[in-house]
Amino acid sequence: MSFKANDSLTEQIAQYLEQRIILGEMKPSERIQELRIAAELEVSRGSVREALLILQRRHLVDIFPRRGAVVASITPRDVKDFFELWLMLFDHVVCNLAQNWKNDDLAGFFELMTQMDQCQRQGDLQGFYQHGMDFLRTLYLYADNRYLSNALADLFPLTQRCLYAILRAGQTQIARTHRFLEDLLKVVIERDVARLHRMVTDFGAGYSQLAQASAEALQGRGGR
Repeated sequence: MSFKANDSLTEQIAQYLEQRIILGEMKPSERIQELRIAAELEVSRGSVREALLILQRRHLVDIFPRRGAVVASITPRDVKDFFELWLMLFDHVVCNLAQNWKNDDLAGFFELMTQMDQCQRQGDLQGFYQHGMDFLRTLYLYADNRYLSNALADLFPLTQRCLYAILRAGQTQIARTHRFLEDLLKVVIERDVARLHRMVTDFGAGYSQLAQASAEALQGRGGR
């Protein structure tokens, strides 16, 4: 495990487990062995417990009395409920950017799109996914509402989990996502808020269905 000096030990443990859950290395309903994690990372069991409380707030872990912590399930209904909320927040931020961008505000987005294009051409899922998450982080800077920003931050790990499940379905979904983000930026430049609303609604509905299907398939395999 590689530690970052600017993060607390508990946060680093949380991020380590968070990524394993997002990438599917730890499966829904899988029991999290605190002692094993503590030994693996050479940290105290208390630090692992504190990290699990963080992940509970991020909707990635469920903690039960006498049972301990398990990886949170992600049923089709969970996914549907998540996308209904997230798309409303995403739509607000995108439209706020369209109405208020100035000068070089969009330069970072175009740089990320270039990197995502290279990853798509190379079939690099991990690279495409990471740059896509950087795209969202950059977009979220334009929320211009601290309560909205907090809500997006709280949902970000679950957002990563749902979007990664879609992207790992293959090149078709990667290409589809890339086209959507390209078109999104074009409409942002035009400041066409009405069209942005339609784009987010239409694309989001399809994305939600894909993620629900992925969750249903995972349920059918018993989380394996």
